[in-house]
Amino acid sequence: MPFGQVMTTGFIALLFLLPLYFLWFAFDSYRRRRRGETPAHSTGGVAAFDSIWQPTAEDARVVWEAEQITPAPAPTPGDGPGVIDGNRIVIETGLRHTS
Repeated sequence: MPFGQVMTTGFIALLFLLPLYFLWFAFDSYRRRRRGETPAHSTGGVAAFDSIWQPTAEDARVVWEAEQITPAPAPTPGDGPGVIDGNRIVIETGLRHTS
């Protein structure tokens, strides 16, 4: 089977199956809302499009994910005054401005 024929057959199959997928998606969302559930659909495909069409959005998502798993730094004895404020330990991460 030549490559062009395989590509044409795949494209035609995609043209017929894609509307069926969207109909199923709409029906599933409708059914979940009637039950009182919040439809939670995967966004993994959106992340793939972000890396192609909006590289800065992809970079921002990667940085955000890295910040979620990075622990806050522990205070060291050389931090000076202001680290212990009454009964609270103040840890400056650089994300918020101190007044």
